Amino acid sequence: MTAPLLEMRGITKRFPGVAALTNVDLSLRRGEVVALCGENGAGKSTLMKILGGVFAPDEGEILIEGTKVAFSGPSDARAAGVSLVHQELLLVPQLDVTANLNLGREQAYRVGGPMRFESMRQEAQKLLDRIGLDIDLSTPVEKLSPAKQQMVEIARSLAGDPRILVMDEPTSSLGAAEARRLYDVIDDLRDHGVAVVYISHRMDEVFRVSDRIAVLRDGRYVGELDPKRDSVDRVVSLMVGRPRSRQFPTRQSEPGKDVVLRVENLTPPGAQEGASFDLHKGEILGFAGLIGSGRTELMQVIAGLDQPLSGRMFLAGGPYQPRFPREALAKGVFLAPEDRKRHGLLLDFSITENVAVPATAHRGPLAWISRRREKTAAVQSIADLNVRTFGPAQRTVTLSGGNQQKVVLAKWLALGPKALILDEPTRGIDVGAKAEIYQRIVDLADAGVSILLVSSEMEEVLGLSDRIVVLRSRRLAGVVPRAEASEERLMQLMAGAGGAAA
Repeated sequence: MTAPLLEMRGITKRFPGVAALTNVDLSLRRGEVVALCGENGAGKSTLMKILGGVFAPDEGEILIEGTKVAFSGPSDARAAGVSLVHQELLLVPQLDVTANLNLGREQAYRVGGPMRFESMRQEAQKLLDRIGLDIDLSTPVEKLSPAKQQMVEIARSLAGDPRILVMDEPTSSLGAAEARRLYDVIDDLRDHGVAVVYISHRMDEVFRVSDRIAVLRDGRYVGELDPKRDSVDRVVSLMVGRPRSRQFPTRQSEPGKDVVLRVENLTPPGAQEGASFDLHKGEILGFAGLIGSGRTELMQVIAGLDQPLSGRMFLAGGPYQPRFPREALAKGVFLAPEDRKRHGLLLDFSITENVAVPATAHRGPLAWISRRREKTAAVQSIADLNVRTFGPAQRTVTLSGGNQQKVVLAKWLALGPKALILDEPTRGIDVGAKAEIYQRIVDLADAGVSILLVSSEMEEVLGLSDRIVVLRSRRLAGVVPRAEASEERLMQLMAGAGGAAA
């Protein structure tokens, strides 16, 4: 057996109030893909940030090819051949694709004279070609879809031909086609001897790409599994410390007949024709579609972020045409957005402040604000949603992805929504936290809240929805009742092989 390319021995890392990692070991060989699994908060990202030079360990050591290394920053790690695809994209939105793909390496194009921009563009094109991404190099990154931004981040990680590549939730914004392209890239890296650490909460991916599965729980290494012999249930049981429970909860009541939201021929910006559907009281109405199908754009019009090109909406029987998000908020229509970090949270603010923001805005600039009441509401939300935190004053940026998503939900639930839009509510969240959020979604529907659920995970749409609206190329492809819904049926509609809209 070949000697490890990478050894992390006895890694311990503490933050105020919490031990993030305790005596963790991890090894990696050339051409090997190790999936690193664990619930949100298990320490996966912290361990990889130590490998990438973002954090320094409090205890332990790192060896590359048998030589002990100590990184004072990410540049040291990159010089040693370690590259990270972070869960949070590190692109500069205002810069174009070429500039983003060369971030941190600009001096290499300036040696002995002026900046060689053509060389930068050529190198950027090589990186895009390597992952099969066809986009204009002059496009500002902020103009790209989340999926294409994710692919640019992945391409950037390949600059300099790293020996060790860490991918932290690389498919969180990708559709099925982009994910398959990424798997081909990983297979190619394996063939060329690159060692890969792959972090994902999607078990199908873990079993597709990995040679070994390493599991962390509560900041400790708890075991290693073989994807060829072990099952998903075994992985999940090791992650959560208990047998896997049924993933999707059972509805305790049926949706009502009253129509809460009626959408008639609504045409979002960029669409060629309108979509029509009804949302009933206490219904979970799912929205399925490939990347670019227009699901998020439709939700943004309903939430007042964008104005439709045509069409009408009615809320509780009355006209509803919000010009701004504040007007939607005043009517009881709330959006938990696709990108919780950029659009759903104030990351540097506390849990209490995040939960209080919508209520404060709803009351107006001259309203009396009770800090005691805000704290009480935050404490109640923490209890109701099982947010793992050391208290309501904790900064939201320090929470795991699953707990951040719970805070997004908490701030809207405190206002009692009539219609709640959940756009990718479990993106980048572990199976344990997913189960808790699924239960909360079903509880809300059982309590009479009407929910518009957008998800790229087919299993999630099928498991939660009472009916499913399928969009294709920004057009309505069909509306499928739960009893008739299957992955095959939805894929037929999404790909254009399913006939007329139902």
